[in-house]
Amino acid sequence: MDTHSKVEKRFLFHANSVAFAAHVRRPDDFFIPAVASSCLPITGGLAQAESGPQRFNDIISFDSASSRAHGDYADTRRAADFTHGNFEENHLSTNTFVESTLKGLKFEIPQDPVGDAAPVVRRFSVENLHARLESVSDRRSPVAFRSLETSIDGVSIDGYALKVITAAHIFGQHDTYAKLVKAYEEDADFRKQYASCFFPTGHEKHGLSGLLSKHEIPHADHTVVGTVVTRLKWEDKEPPETG
Repeated sequence: MDTHSKVEKRFLFHANSVAFAAHVRRPDDFFIPAVASSCLPITGGLAQAESGPQRFNDIISFDSASSRAHGDYADTRRAADFTHGNFEENHLSTNTFVESTLKGLKFEIPQDPVGDAAPVVRRFSVENLHARLESVSDRRSPVAFRSLETSIDGVSIDGYALKVITAAHIFGQHDTYAKLVKAYEEDADFRKQYASCFFPTGHEKHGLSGLLSKHEIPHADHTVVGTVVTRLKWEDKEPPETG
C-alpha cells in the first residue's frame, strides 16, 4: 500500500526592484536608504512603491521615484484549474518582471576653492532613468531573460549634454547564463565589443594559467556582474576641467 501523498509542485517567485539607493563617501559620509523598493512575495502577485521629491544632504535630489515587481502564471486559466486539486505534475510556465523609474536626478557637488576664486558647484543631472527586466520559466529549463530594456535620457554635466550608449539587447539575445558564457568564450567579436561590460570579480585566473586558459567571462559562483552602458559621448563639447 502506497502511503506517500502526492507533493504539490509550486513555483516560488523571487523579484525585487529599487528605484534609488546609495552610500556616499565624499564630501560627507552618509547612506541613502532604499527609495521606492518593491519586494515580490513567493506567491507572486504585485508589489509596487512610489516616492515624491526627496533631497539628501543638499547634494543629491530627485523629483520622483517608482518601482514595480509582478509575477504570475502565463496561462491564468490553467492556474485557476490547478486550485481544484494538488496536481503533482504542475509545470505551469511563469512570467516575472521588475521595473524602476527615477526622474529629475541631480547631484550638486561643491568643489574645494582654489586660491581666492569664488566657490564652484559642479552639477550632474539626468531627466529620466528607467529599467525593465522580464524573465520566463517553464519549470524544466533554466530561467531565461525574455527582455531587458533601459533608457537613460537627458544626461548633462554642468549643462553640457552627455549621451549614454547602452547595449541591453545582448542579455535578451543571450537569455541564459549558459548562453552568455558560451558567447563570451567562442565569439571574438562579442568579446571585442562587450568585454568592458563585465566587471572582474577577483576570481579570475592570472599569470601563465590565465594566458593558457580559454576565454572566460568574469564570474564568481555563476554570478556575473556588469553594466549595459558601453560608451559615453558628449553631444557637442565637453565642459571645462572634465577628464
